[in-house]
Amino acid sequence: MKQVKWGVIGAANIAFTQIVPAIRRSENGEVIAVASRDVEKAKKFNTVKTFDSYDNLLLDREIDAIYVPLPNALHKEWAIKAMDAKKHVLVEKPATLTVTDMEEMKEAANRNNVLLMEAFMYQFHPQHSYVKNLMASNIIGDFKHVKAHFSFYLEKMNSIKLNRELGGGALWDVGCYGVHALTQIVGMKPTQVTMLGKVDPKYQVDVTSVCFFTDEKNRTAEVTSSFEAPFLDRYEIFGEKGSIFVQSAFRPDVSEDGAGKIKVTDRGGHVIKSKSFKEDQYLKQIEHFQDCILHNKTPLYTVDQSIEVIKNIENAYHSLHNDSIVVKF
Repeated sequence: MKQVKWGVIGAANIAFTQIVPAIRRSENGEVIAVASRDVEKAKKFNTVKTFDSYDNLLLDREIDAIYVPLPNALHKEWAIKAMDAKKHVLVEKPATLTVTDMEEMKEAANRNNVLLMEAFMYQFHPQHSYVKNLMASNIIGDFKHVKAHFSFYLEKMNSIKLNRELGGGALWDVGCYGVHALTQIVGMKPTQVTMLGKVDPKYQVDVTSVCFFTDEKNRTAEVTSSFEAPFLDRYEIFGEKGSIFVQSAFRPDVSEDGAGKIKVTDRGGHVIKSKSFKEDQYLKQIEHFQDCILHNKTPLYTVDQSIEVIKNIENAYHSLHNDSIVVKF
């Protein structure tokens, strides 16, 4: 195999605006089919084949890999069906809403000898490797506190992002990036969490929330997510000797200059390093997954790491929906 042929299940906006164009920008990928229950939406992708049935798309033997951008609560069902059809699967974040579901997806990948990866595209942007290198260099010493924030103003009140049955809520939608950065970029392993939030009385999902994490060394972190605030995406790492501030951390592509920016300050708040990065993070993610398929490699972001992130979010929601109790892992 020299090229990965893709099928897309669901005509979601993220597929149309980001993932399908990224596959088309790649050297080794081709989108040949899209399935949507509204076939007119599928036709807008201008692919060789369109289907009005997800199952029929999965029967197509020409397809090597499936991208699943369906509502969160439907990821597990269709990812497993795709893997049982011997397709590799890139599933939009969050991959599932429970650790149990993610473990079932892992078992399906192993059973069918196919690859499964959750689509946290931001981690493929080089600014985060730079952050890891900064931390390894001990420039700020051991970290003591982490702050992550991702918010945007949700205008459409009929959005599935507000549908609890489909996995709606600010933490699931944008806060998951902060939890991912906390655990996978910074490397914190929380042992307890408390989540506070504003739960919409009609939709019963968090529209603004803050999670407070603590680890075994009593280091702390807070992850803020909101559908009610202006667009802002960043994280900060506070250490013994200074801090690292990552501006435009999760969507640098929509920043003013299309770049992610990193600033390192000393204890006195003086800037001692600053650097900006421009990269096509969606393309980098696709190229990585295609390379893993073509050369039988394990993705850098593994299913076990996805399980770790989901465990933290699931515990956070358990806190929120039980009077913000402290949940110990």
